[in-house]
Amino acid sequence: MAGAAEERPPLSRPGRPRLYEPVAERQLLMDAAVEVLRRNEGSEATVADILNEAGLSTRAFYRHFEGKEDVVRAIFERDAESFGLQLRRHVEQANDPAAGVVAWIDEMLSLAYDRRRRARMAAFSSRMVMTIVAGTGVQSLGQTLLVEPLHDVLVRGHESGAFALVEPDADVWMINALTWEAIGAVQSGRSVSTRHEALDQVLRFVLPALGAAPAG
Repeated sequence: MAGAAEERPPLSRPGRPRLYEPVAERQLLMDAAVEVLRRNEGSEATVADILNEAGLSTRAFYRHFEGKEDVVRAIFERDAESFGLQLRRHVEQANDPAAGVVAWIDEMLSLAYDRRRRARMAAFSSRMVMTIVAGTGVQSLGQTLLVEPLHDVLVRGHESGAFALVEPDADVWMINALTWEAIGAVQSGRSVSTRHEALDQVLRFVLPALGAAPAG
């Protein structure tokens, strides 16, 4: 009898087994939250909505996030980091400081003219999302990640003499504000310019203000 008992298979652990590694599970939840926000155009999204989209359990959600606000801040930060890296890549590939400024503005304008990015930004700039991130370190980090590549190229232009009139610490915010105004004009329907036309309009103010030669 003792031998028979020893041959019994071990009892399985109670509860539902985890189907994903922790990193993949967290990523799946964040991607599901983005899809819910996109589909709802940024309006109210619940933990249940996110779980239904991800096909995961409540327990899985709370392994990674304390609540809806936590996951919204996480995806806001992730997107800011990703787009910030793309901005930096485009700026650093430019041949000179003026071309770097052009590259930064053009890539920023893609937020209004690229269909996928426009839809994603509409979700992330909704009242619900902005209420969650407003005044937080995540919002501050997002702003920093976007303007840092522009600030760096303004500093290079100052050091090389390419921008005779530049004041990097002040001008970076003026250029940023002007670019966002152009983005907002497209989003609100106040402007029907093409992306190239919008770029030219912003550059007509920016390059002369920096003391740079007009873009060719």
